[in-house]
Amino acid sequence: MLKESFIAPTPNEAYKLAVRKYGSIDNFKVVKASQYKDKSGELISEITIEIEEEIFKKYAGVDEEEVLLEEINILKSKMDRMKEVLQPKSKENNLISEVKDLLIKKGLNKNWVDYMLDPFIGTQVSEDRELLLSFVLEEIEDALVVSKKALEARVNIFVGPTGVGKTTTIAKIAAWSLLKGVKQKSIAIINLDNFRVGAYEQLGFYAKGLGVDYYCASDADEFSKILKSLKNKDLIFVDSAGSSPYDIGKLLNTVEFYKSNTNLEDSNLHLVISSASKYVDLKDIYEHFSFLNIDKLIVTKVDETRNIGNLIAFLLETKLPVSFISMGQKVPDDLKVATKRVILEHFIGEVNAK
Repeated sequence: MLKESFIAPTPNEAYKLAVRKYGSIDNFKVVKASQYKDKSGELISEITIEIEEEIFKKYAGVDEEEVLLEEINILKSKMDRMKEVLQPKSKENNLISEVKDLLIKKGLNKNWVDYMLDPFIGTQVSEDRELLLSFVLEEIEDALVVSKKALEARVNIFVGPTGVGKTTTIAKIAAWSLLKGVKQKSIAIINLDNFRVGAYEQLGFYAKGLGVDYYCASDADEFSKILKSLKNKDLIFVDSAGSSPYDIGKLLNTVEFYKSNTNLEDSNLHLVISSASKYVDLKDIYEHFSFLNIDKLIVTKVDETRNIGNLIAFLLETKLPVSFISMGQKVPDDLKVATKRVILEHFIGEVNAK
């Protein structure tokens, strides 16, 4: 038997290289799958296969047409295997059951996990834990949605439940904007939260420290007047009243501020949620705020939980674009522009920790 290694950005792509060269997974056996970082810090994936010498010689130097035909055969073979999976006679091996249990325990939706892994029942892939997890992680990466540009509008309104760190997040984003080159005189913060004791003082303290203009509106008319007076500002951040999804009074108050205003043509509405929230609570929050036409999602308190699988499941279902991720109290250090890699790094760490 001969051994050969294939290297690519992901295990799935490395695996596909082997299939492309040797035509079918029946022609070789995967004996090792690993991931590591190169000198530049990029993640590299490598799989090692065993193959008989006769098959190796047969496929040496195959032309592009042969490769294309083999890829078609591979797709047909995969479809046949998927059909077999649907038959009652198909049974999971212990490894697939173990991987499923792990992913579900980490918060992923059971139906989604079954849909991802059932096609591999009875194949060589089902015998390799790392390869199974790599396929799932790659599917998650493909499905996640992040904003191409974290801040796209001039007016940015932040809504969300109480206790998610919305006010601190606004301060972080304002500080981040200054670091990106926006002038202090070009930024303003407006506070609509006249419900919470101390909300005015807290946000005012942040605004003063950043050197940006700060305003407080007690009703929709005052909010409209303030906005009209700030036409020369490049960025305006609006802190709405934090509320429980079941606090209809505060929700309607936010709607009044938002819907009745004619000066919000160039605006985005950001829903701020905590990664420590349960999946069912995230769904409730989304459903109760969704009538405001949410543009982006900001995730906070990533540092306060060891399990973001519930968040991943929520993101996969809602397809909301994530703009920022907050993971601490420091302004603005504990704020990151959302990327798929940042989100996945936290989830991969949980999975590897079992």
